[in-house]
Amino acid sequence: MKRFLKAFIIIILLCFLFLFFKKPKLEKCYYSDSYFIELNLALQRQAKGASHAIIDLNRLDNNIATIKNHLGNRFNLRLVTKSLPSFELLDYLMKNANTKSLMVFSEPFIAEILNKYSADTLDILLGKPLPVDAVYRLSNLKKWNSVCWLIDTEKRLNEYLALAKSTQTKLKIALEINIGLQRGGFDNAEQIEQIVNQIKANPNYLELKGLMGYDGHVPYVPFYINKNKQIEKAFADAQNRYNAFVDILEKNYSKQILDSMIFNSGGTRTYFYYKNYSGKMRVNDIAIGSGFLTPNLFPELYNYGHQPASFLASCVLKKIETAKLPLVESISPIINWWNPNLSVSYFMLGGGWPGNVVEPKGIQHNTFWDGDENSYKNLLPNQSILSSSKQSTLKIDDYVFTQSWEGDGILCFRNVLLYKNKKIIGEWSTFDGGN
Repeated sequence: MKRFLKAFIIIILLCFLFLFFKKPKLEKCYYSDSYFIELNLALQRQAKGASHAIIDLNRLDNNIATIKNHLGNRFNLRLVTKSLPSFELLDYLMKNANTKSLMVFSEPFIAEILNKYSADTLDILLGKPLPVDAVYRLSNLKKWNSVCWLIDTEKRLNEYLALAKSTQTKLKIALEINIGLQRGGFDNAEQIEQIVNQIKANPNYLELKGLMGYDGHVPYVPFYINKNKQIEKAFADAQNRYNAFVDILEKNYSKQILDSMIFNSGGTRTYFYYKNYSGKMRVNDIAIGSGFLTPNLFPELYNYGHQPASFLASCVLKKIETAKLPLVESISPIINWWNPNLSVSYFMLGGGWPGNVVEPKGIQHNTFWDGDENSYKNLLPNQSILSSSKQSTLKIDDYVFTQSWEGDGILCFRNVLLYKNKKIIGEWSTFDGGN
């Protein structure tokens, strides 16, 4: 009995020590950056009492200039529409980044773009292959055959060829090539040669416009002592693979036709490697989307001069100074003592968006309420909850700012407020279509 009691006391002491050393430190809750102080004031002056998506035009202009500076004049810039889901945003970027090239991904967005623009004035390339049934549906829209469709297998090529024959249309196509990402596409030059022969055998129905090979794997090399060197090696390997595919096309097409072809690659996480690459390179077209808004999952872009240009904001609806948990009110003081940063509860007008709360500093999700640290079970939440310590300057009607994980986070809203020089100056609408 004594041994049992002794063991029990030791276990209790160990648990106490564990909880003591794990006890969170008190954090003050306040706007730590003057930028968010000004943005909060602008929203309260001009857009109070509602949740909003926001694009900062000053920061967007900075990101445009940064991207253009890194690309130089050697590469055509292609806008990735899935990460920039607003026609006004696309118009702004096409004008200020001086490009008419778009990369599209889904049937609804393609339909919206074909209905919105005169498609033959744009250079539209698919970023992933579409099932042929989707293309059949899109064939009812004007200028649908101005799109450059993406082919990744011989089977899909035959399906598109059958579509072209049934509609008596000549289709523009590009070939998806695997340059190391291992996400499909043609794996080697021999496969490409067979496909090229089939395309050239059907000149009334198929026209090869180029290649698309995404290098998204390059930054994710396994850990090495010199990771940067390994990234450079992976990038060089991707370029060598790409060059081998172009070499096959060089044997089958004239220089004039080859010079007009699209050789697309790159992306927000790799575009800055291209300008100073000293090896042989056939890529002439770089696709970028999220880099313009610089969302939460791209912090490495700050090293290259990017600034986060998009936020989702919700105002505080209720502030509960003496936070209690339902059904266990009696032990709530113990929980708040152990974690003083849960002592005050804020019930928000909106929230639950796909992103991370970035301001004010010291505010956090309350997992006792929400059940998990991300708290994204409901994307249209009713009074989502955040918490802080009692040392807080946050008031009712103040705004909490979320930085979405990806650029398409603005799709949580029908409209996006435009912020420039500390003022709200207008708004843009987002795409109607879904995925």
